[in-house]
Amino acid sequence: MGILIISHQRIKMNNEQENEIRPELRKRPKLVWVISIWYILSLGWTALSLALIYGGVIQINEAQKTYFDSLNTLTRILTIFIYTLNVIGAILLLLLRRYAYYCFLTAFAIGIFSTIYQTIYNNWFSAINGLGLIGLVFSCLFNIAIIYYSWSLIKKNILK
Repeated sequence: MGILIISHQRIKMNNEQENEIRPELRKRPKLVWVISIWYILSLGWTALSLALIYGGVIQINEAQKTYFDSLNTLTRILTIFIYTLNVIGAILLLLLRRYAYYCFLTAFAIGIFSTIYQTIYNNWFSAINGLGLIGLVFSCLFNIAIIYYSWSLIKKNILK
């Protein structure tokens, strides 16, 4: 009987260790799937939009053209870095890794800095319209919600 108990505990311990090593065995909350897919599709949509704008397929007004022409290397690097962090965060979230939280938080902080920088140095407000401002507010609230959600998943020990 003692051997059976030890054997059962060993199996239980091995299953727990396997879940630590292989997060794909753990069940993902549905919202994790939604968030990850959203970020990955958003990157594709943004890349396509920028390609169409720079390719001249989408016509932009003069203020928008001036804004895009004024973007410097720092602005472009920050933008690429923000999108990269968000996609990495989405992938890490899908893998149930706690570093997703840090990626989302860092991307958000750099995004705030980038928006302030572009407003001061690139006359960002002249290039957006009312819908763009609403989009910015929605994006900020959405990102804050994702940061909070990923933090709550860490606290619930879902993200390891």
